[in-house]
Amino acid sequence: MGKKHRQNSAAPFVAGILAWLIPGAGHVYLRRTLRGVILCLCINGLFWSGVLIGGVFTVEPVRRPWWFLAQICTGISGGAAWYRQERFSQWVAEKAGLDSPPGKPVNEAGLERSKAYEQVLVENNLHLVYHTEPVARTYTGIAGMLNLLCIFDAVMLALLGRTGESPSGRTKQDEEHQT
Repeated sequence: MGKKHRQNSAAPFVAGILAWLIPGAGHVYLRRTLRGVILCLCINGLFWSGVLIGGVFTVEPVRRPWWFLAQICTGISGGAAWYRQERFSQWVAEKAGLDSPPGKPVNEAGLERSKAYEQVLVENNLHLVYHTEPVARTYTGIAGMLNLLCIFDAVMLALLGRTGESPSGRTKQDEEHQT
């Protein structure tokens, strides 16, 4: 008779958190290393390609909150890009003589703040003249949504107790059920 092992009740939670923090880490935690590495490379590659195309303002929670929700699903990558954007925005605001980066302009004073901010970007050749913003946001948003699917996959695999992969691609539990 084979040994019955007790399923770890925290495994779905841990797999989900790890999968969110670092794409593919939840699968590595479940001993599906190859799958985890492929997910990590693909999702992070897609996300950082979008940031490379669109620049530092690709991840922006104030002006594009719905995109930001998708982008932050990439975990540490989304957080790092957001942190970089916040630091860069503060630097531009200081050069424009503002105490903080402007939000969405809702009145004349807000519009003037935005104009001063944009002027600093233009003067330092940092203003994007190409229409890359939609492509960049799409890349980063899709990366976040793909990672959301991977988080769900890792949690479901942990709930089902499916850990490890055999060389044939079948799990150890599948092989145990065959016998």
